[in-house]
Amino acid sequence: MAEERSVACSDNQRITDYSLFFNEQTKLTKPAPVWRYVEQKSKTPTSGQVWMDGGLPNSIQFPLLKATLTLSDGEEVEITPAEMNLCLQYTSTKGMPKIRGWVEELYRRVHNPPTMDDGGLPSSLALLLTPGGRFGVVQALNMFVEDGGCFLAEEVIYQTISPTYLPRKVRGVPIRSENGGMDPVHLKQVLSEWNEGSQGRRPHLMYIVPSLSNPTGKTLSEQRKKDLYNVAREFNILILEDDPYYFLQSSLVPSFLSMDTDGRVIRVDSFSKTLSPGCRIGIVFGPKQIVDKMAIIQHPMTGGPSGISQVIISKVVNTWGHDKFLKHMEKVASFYKQRNDTLISYMEKYLIGLCEWTPTGGGMFQWVTLLGVDKSEPVVDRLMERGVFAMDGFIFSVDLASRPNIRLGFAQVSDEEMEKAISTLAGVLKEMRDIK
Repeated sequence: MAEERSVACSDNQRITDYSLFFNEQTKLTKPAPVWRYVEQKSKTPTSGQVWMDGGLPNSIQFPLLKATLTLSDGEEVEITPAEMNLCLQYTSTKGMPKIRGWVEELYRRVHNPPTMDDGGLPSSLALLLTPGGRFGVVQALNMFVEDGGCFLAEEVIYQTISPTYLPRKVRGVPIRSENGGMDPVHLKQVLSEWNEGSQGRRPHLMYIVPSLSNPTGKTLSEQRKKDLYNVAREFNILILEDDPYYFLQSSLVPSFLSMDTDGRVIRVDSFSKTLSPGCRIGIVFGPKQIVDKMAIIQHPMTGGPSGISQVIISKVVNTWGHDKFLKHMEKVASFYKQRNDTLISYMEKYLIGLCEWTPTGGGMFQWVTLLGVDKSEPVVDRLMERGVFAMDGFIFSVDLASRPNIRLGFAQVSDEEMEKAISTLAGVLKEMRDIK
């Protein structure tokens, strides 16, 4: 069968053709005709160019001239008139070179991917900036999964992406997950027993949030990642590593990207949890053939991420340098660990015998199993009536089935608000279970 062409992948075999993974729409997607002008400009000396081909506004009409940013440590950073002029104009679809270069060096330091080279192979890594990390996840699902097809995922996943694939009748195939995260034994079982005659084409994309996961707060160990990666190699699966919480870990666990010898990992990252969600700057770092195709798709949709956001972030991180950025992230990770420790202290005070949980040790979310109830919806309804808001477990279910779980977000709430919420949850559960 045609679908079996890409099943086997031998040891130390870098992928050379990603079209085997692309769905039909992606295969048919071509660069917009205007790209021929961009290509030609790169071959012509800049000093001899006269641009009458584009629709760029005249920059003398831009009302913003310069700006000064004051950082939290009191340092001031200036956006010069030249930089302001640059960021207010249309920019490169892939992102501005200065910030892209900074991110590439960060990834070299932190992940040091085996395929990060200048070989120009389809599996050699390339970087794309996007309007938020979510864009990269959604586009990957759109590129690799056919309408009516499926992808591999944990039983509960990041819920905001589901409205983008459910209308296409795409479904997530749930892989069992326990305290260690996605179970590689169950993953292999599902793939080995897959019947294409009755189930359709076997999935060839795995979606996972491996660090301080949203919603469960779980972090995969290095060994668990290696085990999952080996299964992905055996069945030639691409791994969509959605990892915006990576730097919120107290101790950084090596990423899937860091162990990717084949070029099967597409890493999606973001500045949302490290610097600011409002800047809406995401990162896709993966095989060149995939990233180039995603840039072609992004060009007519968004034209690329915000120029002014790119310059703001670039000025901050280039002023700091990589070492100071990583020190900043250590401070942020410590802050969130303290918030989780405080939450757990209130849970131990009020919820023993009413709930079960495994402390996340940081991040932004705590996953809780409610005891004595079959589903979380009635509990959450009563909480909302009392002014306490938590996320239902069912909205994270890859199959949208009801679950006796809730997600507690602890990043922003004060100690007093935490205690109120947890004591209210205890009261609601006692009411529903008729506990005096």
